[in-house]
Amino acid sequence: MTSSAKKIARLAEKSKTRKPRGVRLKGGSVFPSVIIVVLALGAALIAYSRQTLEDRSAADITNATYYLSFGVYVCDQWIELPDTALTELAEVREGAELVAGQSGVVQWQPQILSGQRRAKLSAVLDLYAIKVDNDKVTFPSALNGGVTLTEDRDACDGKGGSLFVETWDVQGTDPTRKTSIANLDSVRLNNNGLAVALVFAPDGTEVDLPPAASEVELLVNSGE
Repeated sequence: MTSSAKKIARLAEKSKTRKPRGVRLKGGSVFPSVIIVVLALGAALIAYSRQTLEDRSAADITNATYYLSFGVYVCDQWIELPDTALTELAEVREGAELVAGQSGVVQWQPQILSGQRRAKLSAVLDLYAIKVDNDKVTFPSALNGGVTLTEDRDACDGKGGSLFVETWDVQGTDPTRKTSIANLDSVRLNNNGLAVALVFAPDGTEVDLPPAASEVELLVNSGE
C-alpha cells in the first residue's frame, strides 16, 4: 500500500471513531425562546393591523365627504358661479352637491359616485347644467348668458379660443397642473381637495387655481 493510500485509510478510520459534535447555542434555551416570542408577536401584530386597516378603510370610504374647487374661465376672466344647483338640470345626481354660500365649492361622496361609475367631472358639470363636447361648451340661460362657445379663430375677440380642463391635486403628492383636451366630462375625480378649471381661452393661456381653492383648502384641513 502506498503512503498516500495509507493516509486516506487512517483518515477514514478516524472519521468512523470520532464522536459527532452537537450544535450549541449561546445562552442555552433563551435564544430559541426569544425567537419564538418575536415570531408570535409579529404574527399577532400583522393580524391586528390587517383587521384594523380593513375596518378603517371600509368606514372611510362609506362616510367620506370630499371637497373640490371648480371654476370656469372664459377668454380672460373667471365667470361668476351660483352656490346652488341650477333648476335646468336634466337630473339631480346623488353624490355631488354645491356648498351653499361658497361659490365654486363642490362636495362629493367618492363611494356613491364610484358606485354609479360617475366619479368624473360630468357629476360636477351637471350641477351647473353645463354641457361640453371636445370643441364646444354650452351654458344654461342662468350662467354666462346661456351662450355656446365653439373653438374658433375668431373667438375671444379674434384671439381664438380652445376648450380644455385643468386639474390640480392640491392635497396630493403631485400637485402639478394636468391638462385634458378631450373627453372633458370624463376627467376623473380621485382625491380630496382637487382644483378643477373648465377653460375656454386662446391657446397658451395658463390659469391659476380657481378662486374657491383657498376655501376648499380650509374645509379639507378642518376635517383632518
